[in-house]
Amino acid sequence: MDKIELVNFCDEDAIYKLLYKWCSNKFVYEWFEQRILSYDEIVKKYKKKLLDGKQKLLLINYNNKPIGLVQIYKYDDLILDELKKYKEIYEYDIFIGDSNYLHKGIGTKTIDIVNKYIYDNYSADCIVLRPFKRNTNAIKCYQKNSFNIINEYDGKDTLGNKEKIVVLINTQK
Repeated sequence: MDKIELVNFCDEDAIYKLLYKWCSNKFVYEWFEQRILSYDEIVKKYKKKLLDGKQKLLLINYNNKPIGLVQIYKYDDLILDELKKYKEIYEYDIFIGDSNYLHKGIGTKTIDIVNKYIYDNYSADCIVLRPFKRNTNAIKCYQKNSFNIINEYDGKDTLGNKEKIVVLINTQK
């Protein structure tokens, strides 16, 4: 039977090498960084995230093999009226970095596991996801997991290019 689990991201060279490999794939960096980060940039970025403790970093393991990454953090951008009624909002970024595990339903199952993890480990009453509108595969995946589109806005990617952002929420504990 297939087993998907979330495991803590460790400050280890092998993990950084794996993350660098994943983030060098177009199907990851197109949505995640919009450019290939150098190995040193990956190490610096994720060591900082581990040290500041503002994000929970988790590897997605599929049958005991790391295949992707989740970053969970407190959402604090309450500019949308639709979100003002929630007290504890969390957000996450997620990707599967190994192409052998794409388009097999693993992402959909993982979203459910991440949602459960957040509701079980934080006092969350809402989860927000904000993909690019053109990332239709991700949006469909999120909607399969009880996320509903509540808004969209003009935003920017990490390079400063204009992007339409879709705001989805899940409130199902």
